[in-house]
Amino acid sequence: MPKFTYGMTNTFRYKNMDLTIFINGTYGNKIFNYMGMELSGMTSTWNNQLKIVTDRARMEPIDPNKVYPITDSGNNTIWNWFDDVTNVRVKNPNAKIPRAMYNDPNDNNRISDRYIEDGSYLRIKNITFGYNLPRTLIKKAALENVRVYVNIQNLYTFTKYSGYDPEVGASTASANVYGLDNGRYPSPQTYSFGINLSF
Repeated sequence: MPKFTYGMTNTFRYKNMDLTIFINGTYGNKIFNYMGMELSGMTSTWNNQLKIVTDRARMEPIDPNKVYPITDSGNNTIWNWFDDVTNVRVKNPNAKIPRAMYNDPNDNNRISDRYIEDGSYLRIKNITFGYNLPRTLIKKAALENVRVYVNIQNLYTFTKYSGYDPEVGASTASANVYGLDNGRYPSPQTYSFGINLSF
């Protein structure tokens, strides 16, 4: 839950023009990026992955010339350098993503604070620009007023959240769970044009 939510609407008018801007957002909330966990797990060859997995930990042999197969002290046959714990090291020790491992026997992608992100955001939720045609142009059509306008919803969102949309609200699985992004469809950006006629 956020520490606070906020919103503000301003309308500016100049001659026949008007501009209305509505912004809203939250501060101090956290989001569990479940979709990010699913799309960066690298535990299956059938799932697409996020670009972030290109920075995963990579292994390399300490001695690339070591000959296999060999038998270790437990009489286990070792066929490859990556099976030999005495001949392997992490090539990029500053990596923040575990190595790719089919079926992930170490459960590197277990639920943890690794997937908890700052959910604070500021969104330009609605912006409308309107123009009232001069009366000299519309009086012959017996009209009181003609206003043309353009409206944009969800113009831009300022956030550090890496998922599609920080405005996740209640979970799709349970109305009692907040801050869980398990694949909620993001708020669409919508453009609309219109005319208001007054007779």
